[in-house]
Amino acid sequence: MAKTGITLLQTQAQRKLRSNMREIFISYAHKGRRTHFFTGKNIDVKYWNKKDQQAKKSLPGHHRFNMFINKRKQKVEDIANSILLEDGNPTIELVRSVYEGKRKERDKANTLSFHQYLEKFINDSKVTKKEGTIKTYRTAQNQLKSYERYAREKLDWHSFDMDFYWDFMEYYNDFQGLTNNGFGRTIKILKAVLNSAVENGYSNNIEFRKKQFRAVKERVNDIYLDEDELLDIINLDLSFDPSLERARDLLIFAAYTGLRFSDLNNLKPENISGNIIRIKTLKTGEYVSIPLYPQAKDVMAKYPNRPNRVPKPFTNQTMNRHLKEIGRLAGIKTKILKIRNCGTKRIEQSLEKYEMITTHTARRSFATNMIKRGLPTRLVMMVTGHTTEAAFNSYIKISNDENAELLLRYFNQNKVGIDNNKLTALAAQTIN
Repeated sequence: MAKTGITLLQTQAQRKLRSNMREIFISYAHKGRRTHFFTGKNIDVKYWNKKDQQAKKSLPGHHRFNMFINKRKQKVEDIANSILLEDGNPTIELVRSVYEGKRKERDKANTLSFHQYLEKFINDSKVTKKEGTIKTYRTAQNQLKSYERYAREKLDWHSFDMDFYWDFMEYYNDFQGLTNNGFGRTIKILKAVLNSAVENGYSNNIEFRKKQFRAVKERVNDIYLDEDELLDIINLDLSFDPSLERARDLLIFAAYTGLRFSDLNNLKPENISGNIIRIKTLKTGEYVSIPLYPQAKDVMAKYPNRPNRVPKPFTNQTMNRHLKEIGRLAGIKTKILKIRNCGTKRIEQSLEKYEMITTHTARRSFATNMIKRGLPTRLVMMVTGHTTEAAFNSYIKISNDENAELLLRYFNQNKVGIDNNKLTALAAQTIN
């Protein structure tokens, strides 16, 4: 007679530290022999109800915690029962083999495991996706492998249900301390892989299509540099450090062209004709035509010996380090409250503005400053290469006060016969 239960076991390390924490296992006994399946969870013994074999209500999140543990127990019971229904003998070895995914039903000869298909998906994507996208796929792949080590469970097609979703979120946000947006990016990639697998007949699990199995995305309070701050940076005397001077010039060139730093690396002399840069962007493959403002032309005048008359870019890591030092020297020290969410935890960090300057700040500054100048959204989008206003609006970092000033300016310029549609459109463009 097979029997399952929930057991707390103390590891050697916990015993050595005299810790009250215990690992939670599902026990399975059959014909006098017993084995244990680790759930990936630990609990303080003060929160454990030994009689009911579940966490007490005093444990924060006890309901979700107990659901997870009971689902693992149910999985063991279902495996044993399915073997019995096939007139099999549910030995501890066979149940463990099925639990760990070693005995798989093959619908077709060329069926791939989840990880094999994920690798195939990434390699196939190299034909149509940019290098940066492939890097994000690899990051997601590494996160899933890291989760396997944490949960002590091999991921395969049957793994991806709401229990996995909540447990992976807990691992990503609470255990690793990473943000909701990073979790959302990983889930978005995972859903793309799983959808592809279902469409191509490698999996029939569609639990991931549930509404709750979603790629969360939160707006972050990134910064931009207004034109007064950019002028302060332009006026800095950095002759004492040629590297800082070059980094400053790259920042100003990008802040007045809207180019990504990856495109600066790819900028060739033939892309520049008169007062216009014409280039196919690396990230999206969009063709854009960019006017050369005086600030950008001043930078080019300093580098006549460079083929494209633009300073040689640094690596992102080096550039970001230089930009923060440049911002500090320019006195860009407004206090900014940086907010990020890790699961349900809200983490606030008070920083000086210069500490938040990165390579992407330049492009964000270009888009925001052009809107503040009163340029129509569509014209700015044609320069930045954005194809949707939703994506473009994430770049616009105008504050509520700046938004009010823009509306007053528009009102004063159009006192007679104000077009309400234009006013509404302007408000929509400038909302933070």
